[in-house]
Amino acid sequence: MSQKPIEELKFSDLRVRYGTGRSIHVSGTGRNKKFRYRHGVMTDLGDLEISEWNSLINALIKYHSEREIQQQLRQWCKAECPWLHSDDEVEKYALSLHAARIFEDPAWAGYISFNRQYRPEILETAKLVWIKTSCCQEAGQVTKEQLDKAVCMNDKIRCPHCGRYSEFHICTPEDT
Repeated sequence: MSQKPIEELKFSDLRVRYGTGRSIHVSGTGRNKKFRYRHGVMTDLGDLEISEWNSLINALIKYHSEREIQQQLRQWCKAECPWLHSDDEVEKYALSLHAARIFEDPAWAGYISFNRQYRPEILETAKLVWIKTSCCQEAGQVTKEQLDKAVCMNDKIRCPHCGRYSEFHICTPEDT
C-alpha cells in the first residue's frame, strides 16, 4: 500500500496515466515454467497493482464522502459506455473517471449530459454555448471549453445529439 496516510492523498495522486502489466515467474524451469500476469496502473504514486489501486481510490472516496458521486459515475458509465461489457469494467472505468475528477472538467465530452442528469446545479454557472452541427442540423449545447477545444481539432466538435465529431456553427436555441 501507499506510504502516504489517506488524509494526505489526493485524487490526482491516483489518476490513471496508463495501464501496466508484467509476467511473473512463479515456479519451474525450462519448458515447465509457470507464470502469472500482474495487472496494474501507473499513477503519480507509481505502478500500483489493480487491487491496491482499487483499495486506495475507494478509501479516498469514502474519506471525502463521495460515495454518491461514485455511484452516479457508475450508473452513467453503464448507460453511456457501450464498450464496457462487464460490471468489473464499468466499476474500474468509473473509478478512473472519479480519480481524474472528470465530472469537474467542462472540456469533458460528457460534462453536460452527466451534470444535467445528476448535478443540475453545476450547469447554472457553466458557460454554455448553442451550436448546430452539420450531421444532425439541430441546435444543442456545448461548454465554452469544449468549443475552445474544437478550434484545436480542425473545427469539429462532438455533436450533442449523436456524438459524432462534426463541423458546426454557433446559433441560438430557436434555430432548428
